[in-house]
Amino acid sequence: MERKTAGCIGAGVMGSALMKAVIAAAGGAEVLVRDADPVKTRDFCSAAGCLEASSNPEVASSARFLFLAVKPQYLKSVLTEITPSLSPETVVVSMAAGVKIETIKAHLGGHSKIIRIMPNTPAAVGQGMIAVAPDPAVTPAETEELRKLLSPAGLTELTGESLMDAVTAVSGSGPAYVYLFTEALADAAVRMGMPRSQALRYAAQTLKGAAEMVLSTGEHPGALKDAVCSPGGTTIAAVTKLEETGFRHAVISGALAAWERAVELGKA
Repeated sequence: MERKTAGCIGAGVMGSALMKAVIAAAGGAEVLVRDADPVKTRDFCSAAGCLEASSNPEVASSARFLFLAVKPQYLKSVLTEITPSLSPETVVVSMAAGVKIETIKAHLGGHSKIIRIMPNTPAAVGQGMIAVAPDPAVTPAETEELRKLLSPAGLTELTGESLMDAVTAVSGSGPAYVYLFTEALADAAVRMGMPRSQALRYAAQTLKGAAEMVLSTGEHPGALKDAVCSPGGTTIAAVTKLEETGFRHAVISGALAAWERAVELGKA
């Protein structure tokens, strides 16, 4: 088979989201996908217009960029399976939380063209945050090509591998924290009498707009918060109550717990 631009082992939530972006960038005929569940593979390829692979080694031998969208606990067995099929020029792209490049390299018999990425689920709607950490053996041109392939999924940024566990905790796991806050804010609106669908719309759009303010203005979040807090007004009353109940401490503690778990996964 003629080598394709990209292949992906794993068609779960994250793998599917990123492959849709790669298909948008390179075309479905340039993307090969394989999942442990044949039905999931067939359904995804049928809907996305990409090529269905019959085995993991087939994907490994057929793609210039090989995406590994498998959970950390399954990664090592997949690496062992595909090692004999890899070309020295294949760029292996892993999104497994906590698993370091050196560990991947060791399980690939010393194969050195490896890039770690950490995406998040908003990639499914083109609003992802994707950290990219390449091994020195990967050329700048290869790294740039990968970023272009992923660009339909959202923002990509080169990041030192030493920060990847922090990235996992902040942006990789971060959407879950935001969903919790959105749901809680909507619950408050429902308690005040607002219909659920309207409450969710107001809460979600408010978070979306506030995030865009941070990104677009370059202002510190504290300054943007101060600008909303009128003396003796409703917002400062709410902020005071959030501080009393340990809101910021809870967010920091949650992110630190995710970071610690990512570190543990890297030691497994």
